[in-house]
Amino acid sequence: MSVIFSTVKGFVFVFNFFSLLLGVCIICLNIYGLEFAVPNTDQHTYCIVGIILGTFVCMATLFGFYGVVSESLGVIVMYSFFMLMLLATQLLQMQTYQHQNFYTNALDLLEETWNDVDGNPKRMRSVEINFYCCGLYNANDYKYRRMETPISCYRYQNATVESNIFSRGCVEALETSYRKTMERGNIFNWSLLICECAVFLYSCIFSILLYKRYRSTDRTSDFENNYVPNQPVLARMNHVNSRSHLLSN
Repeated sequence: MSVIFSTVKGFVFVFNFFSLLLGVCIICLNIYGLEFAVPNTDQHTYCIVGIILGTFVCMATLFGFYGVVSESLGVIVMYSFFMLMLLATQLLQMQTYQHQNFYTNALDLLEETWNDVDGNPKRMRSVEINFYCCGLYNANDYKYRRMETPISCYRYQNATVESNIFSRGCVEALETSYRKTMERGNIFNWSLLICECAVFLYSCIFSILLYKRYRSTDRTSDFENNYVPNQPVLARMNHVNSRSHLLSN
């Protein structure tokens, strides 16, 4: 029983540690995505929900560490309930927000920024610096608009060398960036989902083992408190014989 108890306790501790690391990674990833998200869009809301969810995961895992170390049944039961709630919330988040819509909204914003490049070139230059691209489809787009290629289209902001110009357009760069970001997000989300399922499962088993352990401890203590040692038969006989001998005298 002690081996099973220690093994389950170790599994809860290990999966809880992985959940903490993945929660921190999801917070960092959503903070990074929040910098490029447009306010009042699905992507912006998704990043905020991801940050909140990752924060709650970190707080729950710290609560779980305390429960595992202290072997407190009440704390472990509450921790299992928290993990179940976080698991349901994360599944709802992954089903509600579609990443394809994020790319579509960002593409519409990019086209709007390019159409306004004559009146407000700073927005397009900011996109080119962030995504290492030039123009909408390639660097020739500025020539078609009869505009000079800006310095933001060059690596290291060095316009003296023609080979430093970015060859890919911002549409391609945006698609590549979103694909990589969503792949990393899916990896972290599914990894955290698996860890949360494992933590919930083993924490439930750990709660059952703790309950049985407390029951067995209570029974042992009750038995020791109600136990009265039997007096040896020979001692009772000698005691009775001594009384008879005194009465006879």
